[in-house]
Amino acid sequence: MDTFEPFTETDIRQLLKKSSNAFCAVDPTPTWLVKDCLDVLINPITNIVNKSFIISGCFPKIHESCHCKTINKKPHCNILNNYRPVSNLTFVFKVIEKAVAFHLNK
Repeated sequence: MDTFEPFTETDIRQLLKKSSNAFCAVDPTPTWLVKDCLDVLINPITNIVNKSFIISGCFPKIHESCHCKTINKKPHCNILNNYRPVSNLTFVFKVIEKAVAFHLNK
């Protein structure tokens, strides 16, 4: 992780603008609201991404929660193998995930 340069606010702004407005029950704030308040929140979000990715190399424990549910993928509800698990991750987790992908693709 030492070889990666820290993200700028411009980098994070671009990642956030490309993000979906979908949000999860464990998100403290809806994604659309974060995007609407981006001018105020861009600095803290950039700091979270840089500190977790560049400095510590660890994901913040507070954002490691998700909302899990099962979705039926076939018509027969009585067969357990017809269900698949779906994990809805927090918005911050998704932003850091996209940042990692951005650096790896570079």
